[in-house]
This record gives sequence, structure tokens and C-alpha cells, in this order.
Amino acid sequence: MTMYPPAPEAPKKSVLPKLAVACFVIGAIVVGFFVWRIVVTAPRTPQPIEDGVVHLTKEGLTIYASVPVLTPPCEVQDANGNDVPIKPPSGSETITINGESWYVVARSTQTVPAGDYSISCTDDETSATYAAGPRSSVVAFVLSILGTVFSFLIFIGLGITLLTVGAVKAARRKRPANTFPGQPGAPGNYYPPMPPPQQHTFPPPPPYHPGPNPDRPQDRPDDRPQDR
Repeated sequence: MTMYPPAPEAPKKSVLPKLAVACFVIGAIVVGFFVWRIVVTAPRTPQPIEDGVVHLTKEGLTIYASVPVLTPPCEVQDANGNDVPIKPPSGSETITINGESWYVVARSTQTVPAGDYSISCTDDETSATYAAGPRSSVVAFVLSILGTVFSFLIFIGLGITLLTVGAVKAARRKRPANTFPGQPGAPGNYYPPMPPPQQHTFPPPPPYHPGPNPDRPQDRPDDRPQDR
């Protein structure tokens, strides 16, 4: 009966490449979302309100001034003549478009729909020029940019790290166990099993018969005369 060595086990496939691809896909989706947010929240040149009527194509209302103003002296009404509540921003916000800076002085307290709005600003203290545009936030624009950058770095970096770790593990699995030829156990070297040590049987020693010893009294010669 011929005995064959067992077939080597197939190497297990690593899941790290799949996880890396998943990171790339999720990263692309998240980055795409933040890019869309950048486009939506990007500041646009506001419309001057010298004519008193501003047409908004998007929801919300933001009033700008060419110089900082502590209290916005403006009133807003919708197309039906209803007052639209506005309030100053919680902090200082400035946008610069085409080299011209605009300061946010007020926003609608609620998300008003797109349409025509009558805006009147009476300012006898400053020489500010007022304009209006859709509701926007500089903070949201900056956060969208940061979200794009960090999402790209996190997911792309994680995917590259997983691919690197997977490649290192695959290289270690393919590396032979012993790369020194001629050494026992090296691939390609066959050594037959050693025979068991032989046991030698020696004959028992012959019996010991000591000769006469003059030092022992019983072995000394008898010098006494013998009776004749």
C-alpha cells in the first residue's frame, strides 16, 4: 500500500483588500456629498436692494452691508405684504467675492420660500450699501470644505493602510519556511528516517579464581617438619 503525503491546504484569502475597496467607495460617496455641500453653500454675489424688490431663487434670506453695521435698519415683507422676521447673526461673518467684501447683518428667522421680497433699509448713520441673497452661512461653507478634506484623508488613508497590511501578510505566507539549502528541513531536501540504535550484548566475564597469596596465612607454606 502506497502512502501519499496529504495535499497542502489552500491559503485563506484575506478580507483586507475587500475592506480597502469598501473604504475607497465609502470615501468617494462622502467626499461627493461634501463637494455638493460646497457648491450649495458657496457664497454668491448678493443682489442690491436699491429698487426695493429682490427675487430669491432659493429658500431663506440674508441681508448684507458693505460696511459693518451693529443693528440692521431694514424691514422685509413678502409678496403678500406680510412682515418677515429677521435677526442679526450670532457672530461676525464676512464674504469676499470678486475682491468686494460683504458683511452679514441679518437673516430671516425662519426658512422663507423662494420668491419676491420687498426690502427697505434706512441708514442715516453710515454710508453702507445693502444687498440681499439666499440664506447662506459662512460656517456651513467652511465646514463643507473641512469635511471634504478630512473625508478624503481618512478613507483614502485607511484604504491604503489596509492594502499595505494585506500585501505584507500575503508576502509572508508565500515566503518559504527555510531558505538555506542543505539544512535539514529545507524545501527539496529529503532525509530518510534514522534507524534505531542497535543494542550490543556482551558475554559475561569468566569466574575469578585468585592464585595463592603469601600475605594470607592460609596461603603460606607449612615449614613445620612433618611426621615421618
